[in-house]
Amino acid sequence: MTQNPFMFFTNFLIILCTLSVALLFKRRNFFFVLISVIWIGLGIANWVVLSIRITPLNGPDFAILKSAITMIFMYFSLFQIVLILLAFLAAFFAIGMAWKKLPKRQVALAQHSLVFTLILSTLIVANSFAVNSESYNESFSNLIEAYDDYGFAYCFSASLIDRGIKEPEDYNVLTIQSIKDDLDTLTALTPSLRPNIIMVQLECFFDVHQVIDWSFSENPIPNFTQLKANFPHGYLTVPTVGAGTANTEFEILTGMNLAYFGAGEYPYKTILKTHTTESLPYNLEPYGYYSHVIHNNTSTFYDRHLIYGNLGFDSFNGIEYMHDITYTPVGWARDAVLTKEIFKALKATPDRDFVFTISVQAHGKYLDISTDDPTFITLDGLEDDSLQIPYTYYLHQLYETDAFIGDLIAALSDFEEPTIAVFYGDHLPSIPFADAELKHGNRFQTEYVIWSNYGLQGDNQDLDAYQLSAQVLSYAGINNGYLTKLHQNYAHQWDYQERLVALQYDMLYGNYYLYGGEPGYAPKSLTLGILPITIDTIVLEPTGMTVKGTQFTTFSSIRINNRPVDTVFVDANTLWTELPDLEVGDTVHVAQITLTKDVLSQTKDYVIEAIDPDLLFNNQ
Repeated sequence: MTQNPFMFFTNFLIILCTLSVALLFKRRNFFFVLISVIWIGLGIANWVVLSIRITPLNGPDFAILKSAITMIFMYFSLFQIVLILLAFLAAFFAIGMAWKKLPKRQVALAQHSLVFTLILSTLIVANSFAVNSESYNESFSNLIEAYDDYGFAYCFSASLIDRGIKEPEDYNVLTIQSIKDDLDTLTALTPSLRPNIIMVQLECFFDVHQVIDWSFSENPIPNFTQLKANFPHGYLTVPTVGAGTANTEFEILTGMNLAYFGAGEYPYKTILKTHTTESLPYNLEPYGYYSHVIHNNTSTFYDRHLIYGNLGFDSFNGIEYMHDITYTPVGWARDAVLTKEIFKALKATPDRDFVFTISVQAHGKYLDISTDDPTFITLDGLEDDSLQIPYTYYLHQLYETDAFIGDLIAALSDFEEPTIAVFYGDHLPSIPFADAELKHGNRFQTEYVIWSNYGLQGDNQDLDAYQLSAQVLSYAGINNGYLTKLHQNYAHQWDYQERLVALQYDMLYGNYYLYGGEPGYAPKSLTLGILPITIDTIVLEPTGMTVKGTQFTTFSSIRINNRPVDTVFVDANTLWTELPDLEVGDTVHVAQITLTKDVLSQTKDYVIEAIDPDLLFNNQ
């Protein structure tokens, strides 16, 4: 930021402008204190965020705050959480005392309004000089560099108001029609095999041999290494580092370049909550594919349970619908559970399937104390010995995720249907690598590999995340979708990015010229869980009530008259609760709930028609 004095001055003016708002109130001393506390709090919050991930605090982070709170015990000790709560209480107490003690003053409204207007006008002029300087880059796709170059106050403020895709200068019906005509001339491909397509997004997964100074007692990722030696692979440039899984996921599924969206924006939390768009599931649907999502983490994170229907998925199987889950010492679900869930999806339908799988095991935080987990892989090359334990812990999680890859490949090798499986890392872990510490020189690059059980051949290529799905479809003999055709045929043309942003804008924010003025896709009715959860019978006993059915999990909750009761999970077919106070006409159902008690889905209601401990209530 010091290399751009106008930007430094702009940051100063942003803070000064917010403080000058206090001049317009009688309690201006109080508002000076309040606004100062907010800025200081944001600075401290940014420091805390940077201590657990690489990406700075930005406006869209507040949109995922509810989900983030569920992870607080994974990143902070109880003592640290108490300190944070005490700091909040102290801040609120100070604000309360300021309100009570600081005097009111007469407002010279004309003079103070003039001062505020002058500061605001100066800010607008300074910002204009700053953004027109040679060192300014309008794209905030690299938030880390943007915050370093342009300052916290400027970038954070921009992230609060910067949303969506700016309308391209040449956006009109003729431009879109010209692009459409070019893409429509391409011959539609007819796949001969129609293979199942499995895409596995691996949390914080990358080839650690890329770290220049690191060496290991043994290879932490032997299966991924073997796949790269025998199948098409390459570097994958992703839109984030250290966090932001959903944004890599967005680029993969839609083929859209996130760089054209707002600073730090999560499209899952903005436009996709109300709009559909071209995506892998929609592009595969005409070929008879049924599309599933599998994720061994909470279903409500990033509002996935709300937006997957707008991406064309048919079912979503979050952790609340899984059995036999084991957890890491930090508390993330281990990835070994995913193989069974993937095959559950493959066998749930008679036709071909697209299974998009999101792993979570290697997610930070990486423990800095020894655990009972074996740490048989040793790491050499660290200058700071205090990092040995957390980085070795990360390597062990990486090793177990790689073992999941090996297990899945072994199972798919014997599967009777032709299948493509794609593995890629969503982003590098929250380890502060510099580009110079990596052999490939880019901390925004992971790797991908494309495997098949029928001898797929192809060239190694480096790709952007938004190009990967089109590449996979080309291996499957499919070119459906305008973005798919663009990536497959125009990636090396001079106007590739201009065409891409024009299509993205038209699909999400424009006039839908591409589809004759109407949205191109209708939202799907998303089913939560691959297999339905059902109640078969309810048995009243002297000591309790037993509910018999199918697909129950540890997240299943018996609810009477829509109120939850303490539920004991016995097995996948049995739930039990102490005998409740029942009356004739009461209703009973089973709901799948998240850790934050959100109800995801529920069975139909069963009506209590009589009160008799020996009575069997059968499914009518």
